[in-house]
Amino acid sequence: MANSSALSAASVAGVSLFVESSNVTASRTVLPTTSLGDSWEKNVYGVARVSGSIEVLYDKSDHGAIVDAMENATGAVACVFTWNTGETWSGNAFITEVSARASTDDLVKATISFVGDGTWTI
Repeated sequence: MANSSALSAASVAGVSLFVESSNVTASRTVLPTTSLGDSWEKNVYGVARVSGSIEVLYDKSDHGAIVDAMENATGAVACVFTWNTGETWSGNAFITEVSARASTDDLVKATISFVGDGTWTI
């Protein structure tokens, strides 16, 4: 399940971020249970997960805190995403990638990618 509305607020590792765009998805794996000789595939649900990325306006102090959370954290960090609809998704996640980029006529932006850890409230 992906949320198609825009994020109105986001916090990662205790840092409030101004989000330009986002791609946050909750999904659930499907495990095959088909037996030899079955005519049709059979499946059961596996575990659920949350993953995604958010594009934010770059701030040197925020960027340092996020990179520190990725490089030095001993576990997952708290994430809270509030959508324009008022819906909030929250849980812990591992920061998997942080990148920054800029063009000559635009603000500097950073992308933060993450994978959820444990149960999320959706």
